[in-house]
Amino acid sequence: MKTGTIARPSTTRPVAAGSTTLPGAWREAGQVLLCYALTLVLFSAIFPPLVAWPPSGLWPLAFVCLVPWAVATCRTRRAWLVHWLSFFFGWLFFLYNLRWLMPVTGLGYAALAFYLAIYWTIAAWALRTGQRHGIAPLWTLPVAWVACELLRAWVMTGFPWLFLAHAVYAQLRFIQISDVTGAYGVSFLIALVNGVVATWILRRTSRPEARPRRAQLWLGTAVTAGALVATLAYGQVRLGQSQFRPGPRIAIVQHDFPLLSQPPYSKQNPWLIFAEYVRLAADAAATRPDLVVFPETVWSSIQNLGFLSVERNAVDDLSAGAWTYGKLCHEAISAFARGDYVAVNRKLAELERTFGGPPLPRLPAAGGPAVPVVLGAQSVDVFPGATYPKSRRFNSALVYDADGRQRPQRYDKNHLVPFGEFVPFRNTGLHWLYRWLNQLSPFSEGGKFEYSLTSGGERTVFELNTEPGAVRFGTPICYEDVMPYVMREYVWDGGRRRVDFLINLSNDAWFLYGAELPQHLASGAFRAVENRIGIARAVNTGVSGFIDPNGMIYSVVAVDGRRVGPGVVGYRVDRVWLDERGSFYGRVGDWFAATCLLLTGVLWAVAIAERWILALQQHIAAWRGRGGPPHEAPHK
Repeated sequence: MKTGTIARPSTTRPVAAGSTTLPGAWREAGQVLLCYALTLVLFSAIFPPLVAWPPSGLWPLAFVCLVPWAVATCRTRRAWLVHWLSFFFGWLFFLYNLRWLMPVTGLGYAALAFYLAIYWTIAAWALRTGQRHGIAPLWTLPVAWVACELLRAWVMTGFPWLFLAHAVYAQLRFIQISDVTGAYGVSFLIALVNGVVATWILRRTSRPEARPRRAQLWLGTAVTAGALVATLAYGQVRLGQSQFRPGPRIAIVQHDFPLLSQPPYSKQNPWLIFAEYVRLAADAAATRPDLVVFPETVWSSIQNLGFLSVERNAVDDLSAGAWTYGKLCHEAISAFARGDYVAVNRKLAELERTFGGPPLPRLPAAGGPAVPVVLGAQSVDVFPGATYPKSRRFNSALVYDADGRQRPQRYDKNHLVPFGEFVPFRNTGLHWLYRWLNQLSPFSEGGKFEYSLTSGGERTVFELNTEPGAVRFGTPICYEDVMPYVMREYVWDGGRRRVDFLINLSNDAWFLYGAELPQHLASGAFRAVENRIGIARAVNTGVSGFIDPNGMIYSVVAVDGRRVGPGVVGYRVDRVWLDERGSFYGRVGDWFAATCLLLTGVLWAVAIAERWILALQQHIAAWRGRGGPPHEAPHK
C-alpha cells in the first residue's frame, strides 16, 4: 500500500467456492418473474371454474403448479428478490382467485389477499433455510406448504380456502386418506410430487454447490412413489368398505335471489322471497320427504320463539315492522309444516296487506303432507335490564315439527365471519376501535347500525323420527362447513359420534354466481370424508345437493346441466347416507398438519437464529476492527 492512500473496502460480494459471481439483478429478477408468473397461471387453473370443462378445473396441473415457484425460490441468489416477489405474486394469486369477494367488500377483499400473500413468503423462507442446510425442497416444500395451510385455517378465525387438496375433490380414491390426515394429507402428497419434480430440475440446472444430493433425490423419489401407491390403495380399500345405511329422504330447496352488500341488499322484497321459497317447498313436500330444508336466513326474518313471545317486541337497530314480519313468517311456516296451505295463504295475504309490493304466489288450497322443516333465520335475545348491548342477535337454524310447533332448542352459528357477521372488539375495552371498524363495514351503512352477531355456545344436536328409527343431525351454517375443526367437533366427541348426518344451510347469494359457489361445494367433500358423514346442502343461488361419506357429490340442483348461474332454481329429494365407519381424523384432529407446522417452525427458528447470530458476529467483528465498542468516539 502506498503511503498516504486510503484502503477502500471491497464492494465485491463473497461467493461460495466453485461458484461464479452473482448474475445481474435485472436478469435474475426477470427469471424469477417468469417462473412465479407461470406458477400463478398453473395454480389458478386447478380450481373451478377457471375453465368451463372439466367443471372440477384442470386438476392434474396441481401436481406441477408449484414447480416453477420452488425452482426459482431455491435457485435465486438474491434472497430479497425471492421474498418480495413471492409476496407480490401471492397477492396477485389471491386477488385473482378471490375476486368473487369484490362485490361484497372491495377493501376487505384487497386486505385479505394482502394478508394471505404473507404465507407464500414464509413458505419460501422455509425452503431456502432448508436448502442452506442441505435439505432438498422435495422434503421442505410439502411440509412448509401444509404448515401454512394450517395457519391459514386458524389465524384470525381462519380462511381455509384454495388448499392444494381442493383441486382434486372429485378424485375419490385420492382423497380417502383425509379420514386419517384431514385434507392436509392430500395437500401434502400433491406438494410432495411438486417438490420431487422441482428437485430433479434443480439437480440439472443449479450451480454445483447448490445441487441437491443424488442419494437424497433418489430416496425422495422412492418415498413419493410409495406414498402415492399407498394412498390410492388405501382409497380403494375404503371405497370398497362403503356399505352405507339408508338415511332419511330430505328435500333441499334452492331459489335464485342474489344479494347486495349495500342497501337495499336485495332486488326483491323479503316477503316475496319468502313466498317464492314456500311455493317451491310445497312442490318438494308433495313427494313426502322426511324433512324439508330451506337455506340460511334467506328471507331475513327473526323467528325465534323468545323474541316473538313478547308482543310487538322492539329492539334498537331493528325496523319497526321486524316483529310483525317475523311473526307472520313463523305462523306461515308453522302452517306449512302441518300441511295447512289455506292458513299459509291467509298469512301470505296478510303480508301483502301489511307490507305492500307485488302480489304473492299462493299454495294449492288442497294442502299437502305434514312434514318437519329446517330453516335459517335470525334469532334475537333481549335483555331489558342490560345497558349495552340490550339484545344479542344470532344466525340460527330452527326446526319445526310436523305438528307445526317450533322446537325450543336451536342452533346458533358458532364460527362467525369477521366483518361479514361481526365486527371485532365490540365487547372489549377497545370499543372505540370497534366503532371505527364498524363504520368501515359496508353492512353498517357508514356506522349507522350495529349489525354484529353473537356466536353460539354449543353444537346443537337435533333428532328426527323416521320409519326405521330416530336419527341425529347437526346444522352447520354457511362457512362453517369449510372449517375442518368446526365440522369435526360437531360430528365427533373423542371416539363417539355425536350426529348421524349433517345439514348445511348456506346463502351464497352475496357472490353473484362467482367461483365461490363451486369452490364452497368442493370443500364440503373433504368434510364428508374426514368425518365419514353424509351431508345435505341447501343454498340460496346454489350449489345445493348431497355429499356421501366418501365425498361423492350427487343429486345436485341444476338446470340444463348448469349448477351455477342465473335461473338455477329447483329442489332435490334424495336420501342422505349414514356411515358406520370410524374416522381417525375425527377422533384425533389435525395431528398431521400440526406435525408439519412443528417441523416448519424449526426451520423458521433456525433462520431467525442464523440471522441474529450472523448480525451479532458482524457486530463483534466490527467492534474488534475498530478496537472498541461500536459507535465509540476515539479518544484524542
